[in-house]
Amino acid sequence: MPQGVLQGKKADQDAKQDAPPEEQQLLAKAKQGDAEAFGKLVEIYQRRVYTVIYRFVRNHNDADDLAQEAFIRAYKAMDRFDLRYPFGPWMYRIAINLTFNQLKKRKLRMVDADLERESSGGNPVSSWETDDRRHKVHQAIARLPFKLRQVLVLRVYEDWSYVQISEVLELPIGTVMSRLSRARETLKEALGDLL
Repeated sequence: MPQGVLQGKKADQDAKQDAPPEEQQLLAKAKQGDAEAFGKLVEIYQRRVYTVIYRFVRNHNDADDLAQEAFIRAYKAMDRFDLRYPFGPWMYRIAINLTFNQLKKRKLRMVDADLERESSGGNPVSSWETDDRRHKVHQAIARLPFKLRQVLVLRVYEDWSYVQISEVLELPIGTVMSRLSRARETLKEALGDLL
């Protein structure tokens, strides 16, 4: 449940102010079935949604597919969207839930796309050591339980606040902080020799 629901009228007013007026207009039109207005919302959010998904799956093709599917699901559910709240957290929740379900269902292939890039010259030994270290970190993150990984990714890689994570994942802030702490502790144990 979004924070605004828990905090009453003031939070409802604050939630309305989160989205710029132009976005509020697009949301109202999209809620009435205006595909062009929804397309503009997609343009605003597509890169951010793709990036969040990519952080979990580490594969460009899967992230593209999941982002597209998330927007399709959002479009189909637009009639249920509550205009009192901002679009972003709702959209991220759809994307993250879809990603989680796909990871559980078919164990998406975890590709370290950072390692697929060509090395940019320099010292080949140093480059290999950096790539090897990065690969080990990504593998350790991929092995985290999803509920820990999602909080870690959103906080560390996406630089979201605890409040944003709490709202999108519909978790109490204390749970977010606890999961982040457990994720960091688990990584520290797994990567002790690299830290």
